[in-house]
Amino acid sequence: MAKRSVRSPGGIRPIDTHLKKKFAASFEGRVILPDDKQYPRARRVWNHAVNAYPEIIAQCANVDDIVRAIEFSRRHDLATAVRSGGHSFAGHGVCDGGLVIDLSTMKRVEIDPRHLSVRIEPGVLAGELDCLTQAFEMAVPLGSCPSVGVAGYSLGGGEGSLTPRFGYGCDSISRVEIVTADGRLRSASEQQNPDLFWAVCGAGANFGVATKLEFRLHPIKTVLSGHLRYPMRQARKVLTFLASYARAIPDELFLIAAVLPYPGERMLDLAVVWSGDETRGQRALQPLRRFLRPLEDTIKLNSYLDEQRAGTGTPEDGDYSSHRRSGHVQELTPDLIDVIAEYASNAPSEACGLTMIYWHGPWCSDSHDNAFGFRRTGFEYWVHSYWKKAHERRRALEWVEQFFAAIVPMSTGAVYVNGLENEDDIRVRAAYGDHYDRLSQLKRKYDPDNFFRVNQNIRPAT
Repeated sequence: MAKRSVRSPGGIRPIDTHLKKKFAASFEGRVILPDDKQYPRARRVWNHAVNAYPEIIAQCANVDDIVRAIEFSRRHDLATAVRSGGHSFAGHGVCDGGLVIDLSTMKRVEIDPRHLSVRIEPGVLAGELDCLTQAFEMAVPLGSCPSVGVAGYSLGGGEGSLTPRFGYGCDSISRVEIVTADGRLRSASEQQNPDLFWAVCGAGANFGVATKLEFRLHPIKTVLSGHLRYPMRQARKVLTFLASYARAIPDELFLIAAVLPYPGERMLDLAVVWSGDETRGQRALQPLRRFLRPLEDTIKLNSYLDEQRAGTGTPEDGDYSSHRRSGHVQELTPDLIDVIAEYASNAPSEACGLTMIYWHGPWCSDSHDNAFGFRRTGFEYWVHSYWKKAHERRRALEWVEQFFAAIVPMSTGAVYVNGLENEDDIRVRAAYGDHYDRLSQLKRKYDPDNFFRVNQNIRPAT
């Protein structure tokens, strides 16, 4: 097989092979270079639309490795990406011509059930953490995609079925150990470096490499969950009902509406997870289950772990390219429902869809003291497409962009930072809202050279 040369951005010359080998010799973990047989697999991230070729992939074994990688990258002025799960839609876990700090092998977990806490290293995935915490009938609020890295996900907010009741993932963080751009290992909590702790709980990727995170655990064993599925010809009727139903739902109810493929036709899928008392949950769901007979009603009592394993609306076989645009609407208006029905019925393939999560409850207020900026009642949405073959790409991208453009005039402008692809500063500012200026000041304090910039970037204040 012919060797592939690494593309270095901005005309920067590739690092001398001798220097790279010297760096590898000082490293306890594994340094993967373009000539290594592991390189083709190690450089790929989940979204295959991102096809970058880093100079060096540094698979860290410990904190010292992380420090060495940061020091080497600064010395040679390399773009630096940080990867735990590699599941960022924007592909921020890899970069062209730079260095990847790969944390995937750092997987130590310590659970303290007596004090309702868990400490993890940054390579732990959501599915792995769910399995471990559910052994004690506890959980951290996480999404249902098992391959997402817990660290990156929660430091950017972290949303899931327990969020309306227990908050976002970042709201359960009690302490972070993080290597900042100057190569120092710092501990951040409400007591130590409280300004850094405030910043990393919502904007963590901009401030360093987390080496350990401590979360508060929440008791959860079973949930009332499942799906109501309707043919697309009933979408307007279902969404009109949902617009009024959602406004009064209790904090224990998590609610998603999604357009998904179905044998023979597309369908509208309503997914619910009730995390409170079962009897109250049955009463709360009764109007939703009875107003219109669905094609399927799978709602029943499940273990929380089974519900999390029931999967995600995204392909998991690791061979898809993807594109998505996201935003927020205050409510489902008749005009918005018409747009959804039109575009959802005319998607170019079954792998194109729309997902809307209804956020509500106490965690949607600004009373929570961290940097996370997406605390809005209403529907978070993302328009997404997946493809495997090159000829499918153009139509998939066009459909997403056209659908998104049709929704934007009805949107609030707010956006969830983990849902951003590589978008402009205006959208990044919108993700953090009123917190952005303070974050920019803290960026100047902890990363004045913007070393950590392969992310939804916050620029240091001038």
